[in-house]
Amino acid sequence: MKFLIAAAFAVTVAFYFAMPVAQEPASEEGSDREAAPDIVQLVKDVNAVADSLTANIAEMQAAITAAADSREEAAELLDRVQVSLEAVHAGLAEDGSIWAELSRALAVWDENRRAALEKSESNPAFDAIAEGWAGRIDQAAALREQILAQRAENTALLSRIVSGKELMLAYYDLGQADKALEAMQEVSDDLGRMNDSMHAIVDQMTVVAGPAIAQ
Repeated sequence: MKFLIAAAFAVTVAFYFAMPVAQEPASEEGSDREAAPDIVQLVKDVNAVADSLTANIAEMQAAITAAADSREEAAELLDRVQVSLEAVHAGLAEDGSIWAELSRALAVWDENRRAALEKSESNPAFDAIAEGWAGRIDQAAALREQILAQRAENTALLSRIVSGKELMLAYYDLGQADKALEAMQEVSDDLGRMNDSMHAIVDQMTVVAGPAIAQ
């Protein structure tokens, strides 16, 4: 079946800023800048979701065989699939760290693009910088669309499992476990496709991260 990434420095900085020094007006450019996105952590978070899904799929490979003759094994398997999908859904949720960090990256990169465009008015060489940031924004926007599609696919499959679990188990009671296994095989195939989509997100995340993941 196919289914399922300075303490001393900080003290020094804190000591320095605690000293009474003449105050200079804050630069308008730096005061409103969004905090830089943690791209390395974003890559780690996306990989964690994908790795968890892959591991659960591999574990379910053996479980479906055991479920062929056991209603209890089938019920346990369906419960594990549900928990796995709920974990993926939580990892990709709009209030989760992946979505928040990606949104921050888009905001910061758009700010960088606009700053480069302003500088290009006096130095045309900055046009290339603006274009570079625009390219990263396009890549991140594409990644966000992939995440939205993955979340929708995950939600639909989760709904199918929750609503269909009682019916699948009823086939066991009727002595027609083969029909339940057919339904579980369809779920398995959907999980396999979802796993492929999740790893496509990982690939796109690597493109979006660029040099950051090499640091």
